[in-house]
Amino acid sequence: MALVRDPFFWKRFSTAVHMDEEAKAVDQGTQTAPVSASWLSRERRKRKRSIICGFVIFFAIVFAVAAGVIIWWLAKNNWLQPGPDETP
Repeated sequence: MALVRDPFFWKRFSTAVHMDEEAKAVDQGTQTAPVSASWLSRERRKRKRSIICGFVIFFAIVFAVAAGVIIWWLAKNNWLQPGPDETP
């Protein structure tokens, strides 16, 4: 027996099986679970949440690096030191 070479085969297979089960439940008129609690909708919510968290983390890191570069540049050009007019 040959192995499945596509790494996403089982993910697609599982999704297709769950979609088929939901379609049969709707056709028979018996809903096994509320639509918001179905496996497929939970998976989609988790994927969306992880993408949003990834973007938030990415932009937080970019902001921190940019702030560090700006502070380093200001310190290098002595803009953070008090001037001769100012009292420390």
